[in-house]
Amino acid sequence: MAITPETRVGNVDTFLAARGLTPDAIERLLTQRTGPARHFLLTSSPVHGLANATSDVDFIRIQSEPMTGARMATQLFEGPNHLEAISFAEDEVRAALADLRALADADPQQAVLAYRGWDKGHELRRKHLERIVNGVALDRSLPYLDRLPELARLWKWSALHTATEQVLFLWLAEAAGERRGRVGYAVNALLHLMDAVLSHHLDVYSNRKWFLLRWTRFRQLHGSEPVVAAVDALRAPVSEALAGKDAGPLAPALTALLTEVHAVAGEGHPPTLTVEPVGDPVRRRFLPGADMLLGATTAFLGQDPLPIGEIPLADLPDAVGAPADLLRAARCGAVTLLPA
Repeated sequence: MAITPETRVGNVDTFLAARGLTPDAIERLLTQRTGPARHFLLTSSPVHGLANATSDVDFIRIQSEPMTGARMATQLFEGPNHLEAISFAEDEVRAALADLRALADADPQQAVLAYRGWDKGHELRRKHLERIVNGVALDRSLPYLDRLPELARLWKWSALHTATEQVLFLWLAEAAGERRGRVGYAVNALLHLMDAVLSHHLDVYSNRKWFLLRWTRFRQLHGSEPVVAAVDALRAPVSEALAGKDAGPLAPALTALLTEVHAVAGEGHPPTLTVEPVGDPVRRRFLPGADMLLGATTAFLGQDPLPIGEIPLADLPDAVGAPADLLRAARCGAVTLLPA
């Protein structure tokens, strides 16, 4: 269940009142310093009801006139409040939202590639796209909220894919005998599985520092859903491993959770990964029994061939002959992982 429009507006009213700010005064200040606008959208934590005493007051300014070139936010101060405003043109916003709509029915691989490549093809960056869709204008309207389902689907597939990658890396790290790296992969997998569930329920936010607080709020509303209990059951063992306690292998339980989250949010798609080489990495003999792989960076491998094609997650770690080699190849940018 998404945060309702009424709740968003209420969050903004409460936040501004607590800061001693009024919409009219802010609009006068922003207009004076940045020029007139079609919309001044308040974004980020105040809209989501997550702001605290140190939160900035972030705005996206949308103007009618065309704009070109790179953007830099304008920094403003009103009493003790730090305000920030970044500007985009209406035609840029329309084009970005049209691209988002074109992805409404994309398959998982298309969605992941579009999400990860968004910033290369748009001056209106991915985080600003999220903030525009979620933003509340100073007249208390939500002019772009109707695009939230499309945005949520893009965010969901990215979170599911990142979680699947991290689960694979966790399997590989544990099979290779890593003690510390595996915990980082477990934490990342758990957090992105939370984000996938949240995004599936139209709770989309690009700032990762709010994952746990958003999850706590979600649990209060959806605590009876089995996937909530499944996620929470893994928080203790992952926290123990993070604290240095030997909680045993984490990969089997996180793989089971990954499968359960996909059953809820995966639209019938199971968690899958395909290994593809990036460009033409060069492999050279280094020492007897060891090769050097030259990709975006350098990795040292054994002489077993790297797997190419779909990785059967159900058969890990046996499905990968040399776990440490695939992990190193992924780290050095010689291979990429995509949904099958």
